[in-house]
Amino acid sequence: MSSTLPSSSNVNLLEMASSVLASAVLASESIRCFAQPHRDTSEDQKNARLKADGSFVTDADFAAQRIITSAVRGVSDRVRILGEENPEGVAKVDDKSLHMMDPNVYERCRQEVYARFHQRPQKTGLSSKAFIGAALPLSTITATKFPEVSFALSEQEENDVVVDASRVCVIIDPLDGTSSYAKGQYDAVSVLIAVNLDFQPYFGDICKPFGCEGVASILGTQCVAVYGGSLIGAGYLAGGDQLQPFKAPPKGSSKDDLPRAVISSSRSKGIVEEVCRHLGSIGLLHPEPMHISGAGEKSLRLVLRRENEALWFFPREGTSLWDIAASDAILRSIGGKVTDKFGRQLDYSKSREKAENLDGIIACSSEQLHSECMRIFQEMKWEDEDD
Repeated sequence: MSSTLPSSSNVNLLEMASSVLASAVLASESIRCFAQPHRDTSEDQKNARLKADGSFVTDADFAAQRIITSAVRGVSDRVRILGEENPEGVAKVDDKSLHMMDPNVYERCRQEVYARFHQRPQKTGLSSKAFIGAALPLSTITATKFPEVSFALSEQEENDVVVDASRVCVIIDPLDGTSSYAKGQYDAVSVLIAVNLDFQPYFGDICKPFGCEGVASILGTQCVAVYGGSLIGAGYLAGGDQLQPFKAPPKGSSKDDLPRAVISSSRSKGIVEEVCRHLGSIGLLHPEPMHISGAGEKSLRLVLRRENEALWFFPREGTSLWDIAASDAILRSIGGKVTDKFGRQLDYSKSREKAENLDGIIACSSEQLHSECMRIFQEMKWEDEDD
């Protein structure tokens, strides 16, 4: 068997996933720091301003991307990185604003990722239901005593996870919901990172720097993270339970038991809400879509489904690959599906300059529900006009 340490032209995807998860936690710390008042003034330290395209950017966006990029480069300096913020701006970030990779954070994340991999359902043969609770919670890991998790890989496992770096792309949205962040509205803020293999999402991480009501934080920090993908065969709440596949409500269920659509508040009128309300009128969805800000927050709701959220319907321009790649990876691992408005998989081979999803996105917690929504949407032939 060859060494588990990859050569310079190879990358170990488990090590990359570990660094991605850890760097999201550390980037979250930086994002929270920029939101704090400066010691000499009462103002925060975000330095919010508009980019050429009219969208907001802050110093926290660049600092977070630099933290994540540095962590990725620490695993491999040859993988492709597709980040929302331009590399020139990231390179100019003051090093004083950055946080170094905390060895304890990295090691705990590495322990969990390897544990999930070794216990993945396709290896154990356990059903999703039987696998509940089999995973190792991060909350049981202390800084001084790590559980006995093997980092050794069999020859077959090594062949699965050690790949040529040219096949790998890491897609980064360092601070999703910047407009809300600049205004001090932190519920919509997320860090989104995906590890793509052969232009397909293979591992994704959604991290909420300011936490999520009712969900336990990771590693004693303020942030909440979910992650998953084909790499580990499932999705998880970091430090917690396995994410459960969507289960369709039985026929005749009340409207409160029906899955719900999540849409932006800015789409409260027009085709997006019109289609969602039509799907509600025929009993496929709850009749009232939920108005939610932020791509990361919408994605998180689709994987946690605490209020039956199951569909993110957005059949038009306005999102980019970094908005959806992480949730695409996680949703695939729990039986969900992401496509454009024509039902086609997203093209993850595009450059940063062409990363916009021109044909929109239809993201769903269930492949079956996705198919039904797509069928009805296409049959009705709505005009995709501006709101």
